[in-house]
Amino acid sequence: MGAVLGVAVGAGALGAVAWASGCGNQDPPPGPSAAVTSGSTDPFSSLPPPPAMPDDSNAPVVAEPDLPDAGAPETPYEGPWLGALAQATPIYPTARFSRNRLGYIRRGGKVPVNDKPIRTASCKQGFYPLVDGGYVCGKYATLKIDDPRVKMGVKAPDLEALLPYKYAYNLEHGTPLYLSVPSRDEMLAYEPYLADKKRKKKTKKQRREDAEKEAEQADRPRPTASTDGTATATASASASAGARSDGGSRPAPSVGDSDGGLADAGPPPDKPWWQKDRDGGLNVTLAELEEGDGTLSRRMVKGFFIAVDRTFGWNNRLWYKTTEGLIAPTDRMIIPKTPQLEGLVVTSEFSQVGFIRAAKARKYDLGDEGKAPKRTGKVARFTAVGLTGETRLHEKRRYRKTVDGWWMRDRDGTWTDTGPRPSEVADDEKWVDVNLSRKTLMAFVGDRPVYGALISPGKRSKVKKRDHRTKTGKWRVREKHITTTMDGDGPSGDLPYSIQDVPYVQYYDGSYALHGAFWHHNFGREQSHGCINLSPADAKYLFQWTDPPLPRGWHGVWASTKRKGTLVVVHE
Repeated sequence: MGAVLGVAVGAGALGAVAWASGCGNQDPPPGPSAAVTSGSTDPFSSLPPPPAMPDDSNAPVVAEPDLPDAGAPETPYEGPWLGALAQATPIYPTARFSRNRLGYIRRGGKVPVNDKPIRTASCKQGFYPLVDGGYVCGKYATLKIDDPRVKMGVKAPDLEALLPYKYAYNLEHGTPLYLSVPSRDEMLAYEPYLADKKRKKKTKKQRREDAEKEAEQADRPRPTASTDGTATATASASASAGARSDGGSRPAPSVGDSDGGLADAGPPPDKPWWQKDRDGGLNVTLAELEEGDGTLSRRMVKGFFIAVDRTFGWNNRLWYKTTEGLIAPTDRMIIPKTPQLEGLVVTSEFSQVGFIRAAKARKYDLGDEGKAPKRTGKVARFTAVGLTGETRLHEKRRYRKTVDGWWMRDRDGTWTDTGPRPSEVADDEKWVDVNLSRKTLMAFVGDRPVYGALISPGKRSKVKKRDHRTKTGKWRVREKHITTTMDGDGPSGDLPYSIQDVPYVQYYDGSYALHGAFWHHNFGREQSHGCINLSPADAKYLFQWTDPPLPRGWHGVWASTKRKGTLVVVHE
């Protein structure tokens, strides 16, 4: 995403998972997956809390042994399995705690394991050797994969789908994230708008149309709310790690004609931030969203995204359980459309890829040299096509020939324009070329291009605090996460942002990363807070292609001296 908003998570912190904040300088609700109807018992309350993460910040750095090949086995693995109990169960290079880690497993994840633990003084349960390398202390994992703490852990990411999780966009300021499923009285106390039956509702179609327009703005600075409680509209908006949006605030839908016995309740004497009209705009930080009163974890700003673990019914209402383990009402959220574009695998027929960026573009036939171009058909936005390298100029307009025989007009698109192979890259080594001017990416093996894609780099500005341009330079991929959350407080005058479980993240320099962006369709343009945005399909392809590879069942992996990360070259 954009400007460097992230900070390093200490080795002993929850997950030690990444630069956990923002990037650089980020259909109707699904049907219930658990048929819970009514009652007073939280369906998740019987589960014991996950074990606290180990504090290995003062542990030594250990030498890393050679690891087994993490490639797919010839035959399916049948067991035994190790189930992760901690939110981010650490994997160590050797059978001891150390500051350096190989990666981690998300709570509920399962990995192939040798079921004979190595007992040590520091881990009485023993360190379990993983089949794909590394060791996990038995305090933070179990061989009993039917243990409720494993079964009710975070749903495994769907690596066959376009996105690892479903993502829901928050429609209103103040939407609650509960620690557990609320009672009816708690719903009324924390969501007083539920009792306002006179409040005007928008249709599902209106809500979807508005939300999809606003979700497009998920990576750009958002203005603060105006004095009437609505957001000040601007031409540009979007979010770098969390959905950013503009537009007037939408009335919250009620639970329905049957409100389950909820009584009318007036607003509290001192209105909270999300109910106030403030002169000079609504100013709130991530820290001010926290509640922590035992019922409510925090509230969300309009434009935040959550990742959905599961959907269930409770007290005549549908709820999302997030991958963070919090509970959100679905009637305050919507699931927007996912970008479907994807790049192109390079074949022996071509070495350059062209991309259509214009909404209304045409194919052209140039015929003989000197003849006027002739339109031969329409071509859809985001079409990726191989280019022969042949170009022609006609009346000051340049055209590029495609391997399919038609010509692409320069002004309708962009194309890959790569630099030479870096000297530190071997003939058979993978590397990635990112061209910020052309807004393209090309993956190489040595001198051979293998995959081209459109990107959205950081948005530039002459105003320093809003200048989120992507840095140029050379770095190796440092760490990879199937998903990780990106959030942060915007520059002065902007609202905070939060996108939970951004997909297919590859950090290469501080909190700058290559990652998937499901919240906008603005590829081929500047959009982010500094990170390199890819479509979900392209982010997934690149994530699975680059080094270090992610072993089976792991949620994140770190590069090391023995498992070098792929080199990323970013240039104008």
